[in-house]
Amino acid sequence: MNFLDIIPTLNWRDFVDILFLSLVTYQLFVWFRGTKALRVLIGLVVLGGIYSLARIWGLYMTTWAFQVLWQVLVILLLILFQSEIRQVLEKVSPLRYLRSRKYFSKASMVDELVQAVFELARERVGAIMVLVREDNPAEFIHSGQPVMGLPGSALIRSIFNPQAPSHDGAVIISDSKLVEMGAFLPLSGRDDLPNHYGTRHRAAVGLSEQTDAICLVASEERGEVSTVISGEIKAWESPDQLTEQLKEWLGLTGIAQPTIKGFLKSAFVENWGAKAGALAIITLAWLVLAGQQNFGVTVTRPVNYLNIPPGLVLSEETDRQVSLKLTGPRHQAVTLEEGEVRVQVSIGSLPFGSHLIRLTSGDIVLPLGMKIDSVGLQNLRVVLIPETSDNGLVEDKIGTGNQSTL
Repeated sequence: MNFLDIIPTLNWRDFVDILFLSLVTYQLFVWFRGTKALRVLIGLVVLGGIYSLARIWGLYMTTWAFQVLWQVLVILLLILFQSEIRQVLEKVSPLRYLRSRKYFSKASMVDELVQAVFELARERVGAIMVLVREDNPAEFIHSGQPVMGLPGSALIRSIFNPQAPSHDGAVIISDSKLVEMGAFLPLSGRDDLPNHYGTRHRAAVGLSEQTDAICLVASEERGEVSTVISGEIKAWESPDQLTEQLKEWLGLTGIAQPTIKGFLKSAFVENWGAKAGALAIITLAWLVLAGQQNFGVTVTRPVNYLNIPPGLVLSEETDRQVSLKLTGPRHQAVTLEEGEVRVQVSIGSLPFGSHLIRLTSGDIVLPLGMKIDSVGLQNLRVVLIPETSDNGLVEDKIGTGNQSTL
């Protein structure tokens, strides 16, 4: 099977199909990068490739075993990865964009937060602050103490005082108010995080993987200030830069107009390796699956009349060709050779004159796997005349060859 022969048959729907699935695959990779779920997804892709090869090569027992295995795997995956599945469904749900946006109304509050977190980092006091945006993180936060106050620098420093009972937990800031302290966040299961990141950073990554919250982390070991958003950790050295970035994330600054250069950079340059890999995997899988998919093709073939009675020839009024609509595996339909489809009709028992012969499936020779969908001309008109015509010319016994064209 030559999959390259399928490429010329691609239409715009096929390209949309490949690009959409490539985008989905890339987005799943970004969401689950470094987690156990990604390793499971890779394993499923490998098993799917083995299953596809088994079907192509006709390995009956292997195909049957995989069909039974898929039924069990679906149930196990739903149980083991219910949180990851819910996370994906929530991220693609359009309802999250219809909710009212809970942006902070006071830019001065951001200044207080940045001042507090940098002071804590300089004093080597660990701290983690969660800034809630659209998603409600309540289901992922545990053991916190409810409070209601303004998130000023003095209050935050007092909460994270090493002698305070709730200094090991996180503070939750929502709608410009500090609403909870001493909260415990879910730890990330990623195994690609550097070893120097401790529990606070893993907790921040874990919550940011589940929600769109922004986490501010002060490291007591390195005296470093970091932000964690969508599972990505970034260290900051300048309070001014962090302040500007937080205001942008929280919608306190004007939204920059998108540019063509920015769009092209985001679409093709950023993470280009992962995007190219997703496109290559989906394209290969599409070609394999498309090769097995039923595909319709219309061919026109000459009618080969066999066993012409002695002394008679075919008149020019005889139907010489027929149109056939065939279906079969795409890889086979697009690579049909001229001699693989033939129309052969025996007329040895016909006398002189005009006849209508009904074309049957037995008169059409097809390669294995191809089927007849419809025949353009089901009744063939055959006119037999004497071998020597009135003008003394001898008619050719046309149709004894096997040449045909698509």
